[in-house]
Amino acid sequence: MPIRSSMLETEKAFASLSEEFVEVSLRQDPVAATLAGIHDYDQLFPDHSPDGQRERGAWLRDFEQRLTAGIPWEELPTVQRVDFALLRSKISIARAELEDLKTFARNPVRAAETALYGIFLLMARPFAPLEERKEALLARLMALPDYLEGARTSLQQVPPLYLSVAIEVASSGPSFVDEVMRQLLQSFPGEAERIEHAAGRGRVGFLTYQEALDRDIRARAGGSFACGQRWMDWRLEHEHLVPFRCADLEALGREQVAATLQELENEARSLDPSRSWQEQIAAAKSRHPEPLRVREAYLAEVERAKRFVEEKRIAPIPKAPLEVADTPPFERPTTPYAAYLAPAPFDEDPTGWLFVTPVDTSKPREIQEQQLQAHPLAGLPITTVHEAYPGHHLQVASANQVGSRLRRLADSPMLCEGWALYCEELMHQQGYYREPESRLYQLKELLFRACRIVLDVGLQTGGMTFEQAVDYLVKTALVEPSLAESEVKRYALTPTQPLSYLVGKLLLLELRDETRRRLGSRFVLHDFHAALLASGSVPLTLVREELSERLK
Repeated sequence: MPIRSSMLETEKAFASLSEEFVEVSLRQDPVAATLAGIHDYDQLFPDHSPDGQRERGAWLRDFEQRLTAGIPWEELPTVQRVDFALLRSKISIARAELEDLKTFARNPVRAAETALYGIFLLMARPFAPLEERKEALLARLMALPDYLEGARTSLQQVPPLYLSVAIEVASSGPSFVDEVMRQLLQSFPGEAERIEHAAGRGRVGFLTYQEALDRDIRARAGGSFACGQRWMDWRLEHEHLVPFRCADLEALGREQVAATLQELENEARSLDPSRSWQEQIAAAKSRHPEPLRVREAYLAEVERAKRFVEEKRIAPIPKAPLEVADTPPFERPTTPYAAYLAPAPFDEDPTGWLFVTPVDTSKPREIQEQQLQAHPLAGLPITTVHEAYPGHHLQVASANQVGSRLRRLADSPMLCEGWALYCEELMHQQGYYREPESRLYQLKELLFRACRIVLDVGLQTGGMTFEQAVDYLVKTALVEPSLAESEVKRYALTPTQPLSYLVGKLLLLELRDETRRRLGSRFVLHDFHAALLASGSVPLTLVREELSERLK
């Protein structure tokens, strides 16, 4: 009896610390709170000044000491042991970024994106009537110059690539603010003075930040964006909780590129021996929806995919609607085709949004045709499977309904992106794709993700330059040069995220095969997926700990 009493005390103590971490973290990062569906701080930005960084660092150190000294984790039940490991991982990453990697001293992109996203979320997510969201929007626009100035004072030596991306992102701010202002003025014409004043503050904030980067930070720019092999290996171990190292992953990536290229050639030969896979994909681009029916095509495909998942009993469908809508005007310049906006874990409304950017019928016909070729009938199902059913929307909406508040904030890319890529192959195996070239498109997307492993490791360890990485994407995966440049910029800013897609998929396949061997004839695909999804978006290593208990 005394032993059980001690375990209960440990469980209560850990639950209390877990809640403290959630509460303080969201209070310290109001934009992350908005993203999560906590709206107590919607009018604020985080404090990314040097003082704000020191305050967060001191709290993290104190919290970690209390967690490790006060919680004998071996006394926790499995679910809380997983939460404990998740919490340790989050603390390690946060402390490393503050104290070792010094992200806010080197990366001016983070602040510009936080400013844009803080406004975007309040416009795009209809968690409350626009009348209520308007007040938070105006407050954030007013606060934007001070936020960006505080973040600027944290900057020290900035790698030239980071600087150029930050200037590019910040330069999109004024036009974005203007579009938000126009939207608000349409709804609230009687408040034109307030809206225009707040928008003016926001516009000035972005312009001042951009000028400071160009004038002051450029003068002391230098160093490499690459974090180096040591920190890549550290992230793999502490963030993703996997045993891989850079050398293993580079070899894996090149192996997967070669294997996928061979699959593409074999599939193309079976469809038409006289044409290469590149030629067949190029020809398939000409078959697409009519200009005014692109959104309808996605809506029909979403409904077909959802029905297929239900009828084939592939995975449980969460009670979370998915709306297919035109991309909001203020977001179209940065979302040329389609994008998914997940439901927030703590919002009452669990609706997700698949935004599809309408074809601009005011453009010349050749430009319209280029836009339409991004939505080929053969490739459209791949996008729908990845973003909607059984991909991101099904997985994220499921994760939003399980576990502790800490668990609902988990967002492991190896699980989230790995799951969506896994679903592309799964739906091929289940016979979902109808267009002959859909398998080619699916394999082309797989090739793209295999290239990301090679590039992620090469860029961050110094084995590949920016220009070499762009050239590799263009030549190997047939990515358009302008898109390849944008992709490689993102890879440079997010070490280990690009490789998470295919590595996550391979880990999922390994876990499925392992479970199938263990259960034998009792293995049911639907039940395996249900058990997997019930863990939320935690690293796959932690899912394994819970999976066997659920499938006993």
